[in-house]
Amino acid sequence: MQISAMIENQYRLATHAAGLYARTDRGLLEITGSDRVAWLNNLVTNVVKTLQPGDGNYAFAPNNKGRVVFDMNILVLPERLWLDLDRRWLDTARRHFAKFTIIENVNVSDLSAGFDRLAVVGPATADVIGRLGFGNLVPMAQLQHVGITWDGHEGRLFRHDFVGLEGAEILIPPAAAGSLQSALLDAGRPTGLTRIDSDTVETLRIEAGIPASFTDIDDDVVPPETLQVERAISYHKGCYLGQEVIERMRSHGVLARRLVGVRLTSAPPTDPPMKLHVGGAEAGRLTSVCWSYALQAPLALGYLKSAHARPGQPVTVVAAASEIVGEVVTLPVRPLKTPSA
Repeated sequence: MQISAMIENQYRLATHAAGLYARTDRGLLEITGSDRVAWLNNLVTNVVKTLQPGDGNYAFAPNNKGRVVFDMNILVLPERLWLDLDRRWLDTARRHFAKFTIIENVNVSDLSAGFDRLAVVGPATADVIGRLGFGNLVPMAQLQHVGITWDGHEGRLFRHDFVGLEGAEILIPPAAAGSLQSALLDAGRPTGLTRIDSDTVETLRIEAGIPASFTDIDDDVVPPETLQVERAISYHKGCYLGQEVIERMRSHGVLARRLVGVRLTSAPPTDPPMKLHVGGAEAGRLTSVCWSYALQAPLALGYLKSAHARPGQPVTVVAAASEIVGEVVTLPVRPLKTPSA
């Protein structure tokens, strides 16, 4: 958890103007073949069959016990699907897909090395994107995307409010990434656009209550526990791997634990994960933490038994040989300018 004048300045500019972030943490898989849509639809929590080229959505790939294998953004292009996911899950995703490819006509390729990724976040994002002639971001739905051309190279821009602020991501071949980054900074200078780093992004994300791949979302989690149901789970699409478990949780109204925000009285001495206790008994785990400029206090995300997951609930973080007192807070702690994704 970093606290510095530099991060505070980046945070202020991103929340009031815009921030430019090079996303080196993401990978890109491409799925082709005539069976690609029906095949993927049977493996993820969100609907794929009704998406048209230019559409996108967010989904989990669960196993047969309903637990998360990985999460992803799905972008639909003519004759192919792009899956945007955490780089650390690329091998896991390919192995998972291989297990469920028997006679289907599908092919999974890793396109990660073919694209660099630049993200712009903040209330001035649409202005910056518009100045480069990439269209009007404002009416675009989350993960809606369009093709762009820059410096003779073809890329793709998609709407993505991944830290709870208006946002856009641009996938562009590495040969054009440097000139595009310079052009974005030039276009954003009148608005106050500044480069931001991963610590600033983490702060914005945690304040928005958006769980991160690998950090907050792992194979110990069942998708509804992340509270991303509205944007990630379709209860009307029919059968898919793990669907019985997830549907049972909905129909019975049973959620053993859920994502919560926890305001701490002091910073943990070690990085998460850490145990969360209520009344002296283990009741969950803390998964990510930042210094919140909105709260002027350490803020964490974690999973807590649903019986305790209410604002004001006292909790204790057990870390190393120390204990830190905290309380559950309502998420997001910073008003969102636009719906998160």
